[in-house]
Amino acid sequence: MKKVTLGVLMFLLLTFSVAAAVPTGDPLAGVTPGPDGKIDVLTIFPHQDDESIFVGGTMLKMKRDPRVRVHILCMTMGDMTDVKDKLGLSQERMGQIRMAELQSAAADLDADEVIQLHYHDQGLASQDQDALVEEVLGIVEKVGAEVLFTYGPDGMTGHIDHITLSKVVTRAWPRSSAQKLYYVSLGNGLKPFHHMLGGGAPLPATMKVDVRDERKLKELALDAHASQRHFSSVGYAMEMMMTIRYEYFTDAGPK
Repeated sequence: MKKVTLGVLMFLLLTFSVAAAVPTGDPLAGVTPGPDGKIDVLTIFPHQDDESIFVGGTMLKMKRDPRVRVHILCMTMGDMTDVKDKLGLSQERMGQIRMAELQSAAADLDADEVIQLHYHDQGLASQDQDALVEEVLGIVEKVGAEVLFTYGPDGMTGHIDHITLSKVVTRAWPRSSAQKLYYVSLGNGLKPFHHMLGGGAPLPATMKVDVRDERKLKELALDAHASQRHFSSVGYAMEMMMTIRYEYFTDAGPK
């Protein structure tokens, strides 16, 4: 995506995020803690940096509740990013760097656990989808997650890994003991411009979370993903997300 296009997108996001009529909410509202009195939150994304871009502030905000434990599940090694070519790195080395970056970002976000799987970037669609559903379901149950976050059906950017994982999580969710599933969004006012990110038809956002007090630490987490921050077009999206006051979500509703 060209820098000028991203600059326009940033302006539109800032303008329409303020105007979007989405109620402020709490993702933990109505959630019953587990038997140990804890609320386990699991973010499920394909790539390192997805969690920080779209849920970073919300994770930090939820962690203020002493009952909350946050787990980050990353499905791929992030090894196919074109950054590897810009830096002259092998696919294996690129994956090593991105996985290490996620560990650093998770510390900034005060996450309790990182679960790193080892699928190849851009490779989720070629996997046995039933097996992926079972694997994700097993992880959800192992951590005892009450709340899940992932991409919506359009995948936000249209990335095949995003769309594939959304389908997988959506299939696993009704069979899990989790109480809430949230899809990341950008706010209802951004629908006319959503195609600029490459996504399809986004689900309407049903909740926004005020992350103004968490922006500095979110920025620290985004900076931890240095390979993408400085050498990928994703860096412009990170720049944009550092300035927005809210993170938006769509409640998947009852099972």
